[in-house]
Amino acid sequence: MKPLTAAPLRAAFSLACLCAAAPAVAQTDTTTVPLDTVTVQVLGGSVPQLRAPFAVTAVREAEIRQARPALALTDALSAIPGVQVDNRFNYALGERISIRGFGARAQFGVRGVRVLVDGIPATLPDGQTTLNHVDPSQLGRAEVIRGPASALYGNASGGVIRFTSAPPPDAPFATEHRALAGGDGLLRGETSAGGRMGALGYRAWVSHLRYGGYREHSRARNTLAGGSVSMARGANEARLTLSLVNYDALNPGSLSDSLLRVDRRRAFARNVQQATGEEGRQGQLGVWWRRALGAGAMELSAYGLMRSIDNPIPTSIIDLDRNVQGARAAWNGGAGGLRWTVGGEMEGQRDQRRNFANTAGERGSLTLDQRERVTSSSVFAQATATPLARVDVLAAIRYDRFRFGVSDRLVSATNPDDTGARTMDQVSPALGVSVAVTPSATVYANLATAFETPTTTELANRPSGAGGFNPELNPQRTVSLEVGGKARVAPGVWVEAAAYRARIEDALIPFEVPGAPGRTFFRNAGQANHRGFEAAAVLTPREGWTARAAYTHTDARFGRYVVGGDDRAGNRVPGIAPHRWELSLLASPPRGPFAGLDARYVSSTPVADTDADARFASPAYALVDVRGGWEGAHVAGLEFAPFAGVTNLLDRGYNTSVVVNAFGGRYYEPGPGRSLYAGLRMQLGTSRH
Repeated sequence: MKPLTAAPLRAAFSLACLCAAAPAVAQTDTTTVPLDTVTVQVLGGSVPQLRAPFAVTAVREAEIRQARPALALTDALSAIPGVQVDNRFNYALGERISIRGFGARAQFGVRGVRVLVDGIPATLPDGQTTLNHVDPSQLGRAEVIRGPASALYGNASGGVIRFTSAPPPDAPFATEHRALAGGDGLLRGETSAGGRMGALGYRAWVSHLRYGGYREHSRARNTLAGGSVSMARGANEARLTLSLVNYDALNPGSLSDSLLRVDRRRAFARNVQQATGEEGRQGQLGVWWRRALGAGAMELSAYGLMRSIDNPIPTSIIDLDRNVQGARAAWNGGAGGLRWTVGGEMEGQRDQRRNFANTAGERGSLTLDQRERVTSSSVFAQATATPLARVDVLAAIRYDRFRFGVSDRLVSATNPDDTGARTMDQVSPALGVSVAVTPSATVYANLATAFETPTTTELANRPSGAGGFNPELNPQRTVSLEVGGKARVAPGVWVEAAAYRARIEDALIPFEVPGAPGRTFFRNAGQANHRGFEAAAVLTPREGWTARAAYTHTDARFGRYVVGGDDRAGNRVPGIAPHRWELSLLASPPRGPFAGLDARYVSSTPVADTDADARFASPAYALVDVRGGWEGAHVAGLEFAPFAGVTNLLDRGYNTSVVVNAFGGRYYEPGPGRSLYAGLRMQLGTSRH
């Protein structure tokens, strides 16, 4: 498959800019609604998707949950232009999620992309995000801002993802149960219960996963639970959410090209010897309250999180205990065609980090003992206006201040005190304008900014081996210009396209050193430039039928970057695939047979930022997944839905992701071959959402 040439890209973009879709009303159920009635919440308030002056995408519940194995967030984020989700099938590391190249540096968890779950931040004050507590099978909606949005969300907002859990059933009490089994020792079960009683809505769920793993030393166990209670009475709305997770997963490590050719299923020998993996527990509680006051409303929210992990890597065993708290207050108001929001946020993060020498998987001598603190405060203002009948303007500005502090608890005559503190702050503005050139055609442009602090883990990993925080590692800052168009070219047919250029100063780049293979360190590149084009089409020809197609082109290169006298300007930023095609089809009537197909093509991906390693780029690949089943079978008052699917139908050998700048050429994380799964969903008390 060949990438698009410049001429058709320009033609497609021009076509999309000449047509656009009309606004819509937000839906949380799985019945298909015309795309010209969709609104999004991720920009703040209910904003019609057509009139939004930013690239935003919304995905419904049926597309996320219908007959999918629910193993990763690829289920919720497939076929969205600009979004790259690399499912490593490695529960010790999680998925790598990047938007327009932001986040591609992450070796574990998510970096550079802000994530919220039911309005509560999953991204911590220092910018790192772990999504172990998010169960794809329990999601009801996903919304994405594709591009910088620090003016709206602060730190690590190169893109934003807002997940919303499935709503309570429309019955006083209903339950749903789902069981699944598949290849590579996959077993998964889940159950949920909930309902609505007048102004009260409630829902609780629990799921358990056991996975033998495609590769040696990659088994995983994962238990998740959560719930919510919501109340709407008069001018008041309130919601309480809870999530819990307990997991234990092994990490097989990445492989070099020579090891990959011998056996794609093998683990790196040292990872097996050192028993690498991660065991973790996390609990998070969030509360949200809103009171309507005349033409405006007051919103208050707060959350708390406790997390504990035991993380053996080849060189060390990391013992980390974390506590996080946050609160947000905002006032929404307006008059005439002007709507505005002002408010502030405060967050605190406390980490107790201890590193031990890894002696064949057992704790050796204590090598690091420090207390890390992050406190953040911010104020923000946002306004939307319609100065002319066909013109919408969104303007936002935000100021964030972060203080990173560390107290060294391991001090001796040969180990100096590395206690210290760093302060980082940033003003982030954004401005977007959209013009409805016809009732069903919009063009838009925006100028947006983003900044991203190094995380505490990135600051604490110092190549010198010293404690404290790396004094040479600075936050990266981005300015982006984007133009695009959105269109409803026919009933049930939505198209969009966007082109952008982002300039990144002090880009955060990972690397490894010979003395600590498998441990990732970070440095700043002077400048990087991301340029890209995105196009997508969504078809909903009838109820329950959806087709999504997306193309992403990302040209990410260094502008200024010198390492040890080696000038790497002009080289591609590693970890970012220049071309990506995706297709997702779902035919899901209310009753009877249903079927779905997901396909993607990913071009070869650079693995390192040096010319010498360009030949080791991870090869291009194409994958096809299929799924199907029967909806709405009734027996003795129960509703049954058997389903089955095949992942990697063509049994292609491919790499799920790459380890950027890995030592020893161990760049590749191989993916599984063809695998079959089958399951049964059973429901009592109500029909599907």
